[in-house]
Amino acid sequence: MPAAKKTKPNTAKDEFNREDLENISIEEAFKRVDDVISAMQEDDITLEDSFRRYKEGMDLLKTAGSLIDKVEKDALKISEDGDLEIFEDDEE
Repeated sequence: MPAAKKTKPNTAKDEFNREDLENISIEEAFKRVDDVISAMQEDDITLEDSFRRYKEGMDLLKTAGSLIDKVEKDALKISEDGDLEIFEDDEE
């Protein structure tokens, strides 16, 4: 019977801190999502760690979505006559 694979212990860099979401940038959120995806693709990941990382990824995507919504609402557009106007979502 083959020996069970041991997973690498989580480092401080890998640990997800929900408080970090308050100050994270959109770029950083997507970078962390990429890191989560890479970690989940490792052969030696445990089911428990996989679920934890999935939740982390979903939290990061939710935060990134909220940040993108805020940027869209704050964005300025140039009108036909060259004036700057607040971007308004036509769907609202």
